[in-house]
Amino acid sequence: MSRDVILCSGGDCPLKQNCYRFTAVRLGRQDFFGVPPYNFGSKSCEYFWPPRPIEEADIQTRAYYIWQTEGCPEGKTVDNWLQARREWEEIRRRWG
Repeated sequence: MSRDVILCSGGDCPLKQNCYRFTAVRLGRQDFFGVPPYNFGSKSCEYFWPPRPIEEADIQTRAYYIWQTEGCPEGKTVDNWLQARREWEEIRRRWG
């Protein structure tokens, strides 16, 4: 996921389980809306973003983050990629 996407904490928003800004995996430092932007008067959110399919770049980015947090060990490329793939699959199952 690109870090230039502003995410949402969800709050009381009824759309959050189906919004990418809420369900996206947080990778390190990330920007969030100060207050969830859902408008209860109009029952809409102008920032709603439908979920998107997992892309190879998402898995690669997560694997790199895992590698960094483990102290950049040598010989863990495949293990880190597989762990990242498992995490993305779990997210997909959870958020359907």
